[in-house]
Amino acid sequence: MINIKSGFNKLLKDVEESSPNLKSALKEIAPIGICISIEGHKKIYLIIDGDDSDITFQQQNYDFEIKGTLIELLRVLASGKVNKNLIYGDSELAIVFFNAIYKSNIDLIYLIDKYFGNLTAVFTYAIVNKIFGSSEVYSDEKQRKLRKRLRDVAIRIDRIEALKSS
Repeated sequence: MINIKSGFNKLLKDVEESSPNLKSALKEIAPIGICISIEGHKKIYLIIDGDDSDITFQQQNYDFEIKGTLIELLRVLASGKVNKNLIYGDSELAIVFFNAIYKSNIDLIYLIDKYFGNLTAVFTYAIVNKIFGSSEVYSDEKQRKLRKRLRDVAIRIDRIEALKSS
């Protein structure tokens, strides 16, 4: 059976790894409890607290609830603009949390490469490049260079691991 808590913690660590400042931003506001209530579905409870983070369908204490239809929540994700009518509870903490996520420059291409493979990441990069009309997904040149070096190191490590297992 899959341990959902350890899977969530691994995903959270990978997201923090892909962002230069997300880990420190989350440390500042942790522990934080979030309830995601999508109309017609079970409530999802997220607890973000460093290595003790969790995701569950069991009733938990939470600081704020995000409540709406699937379309409304997808609209928030796509636009990057929080609709305050969807937030119940500590709305100030919710805004701080969403700002930390949106301003963290999460490297989605890195995450797609890590979870879905190189080919999917290349296609995603090409699509983003075509849609936004720029040759680079990330505008900060130092950040681009650092991410490229990290990807090169990750590729080398993968090759070494492949040679060891052969």
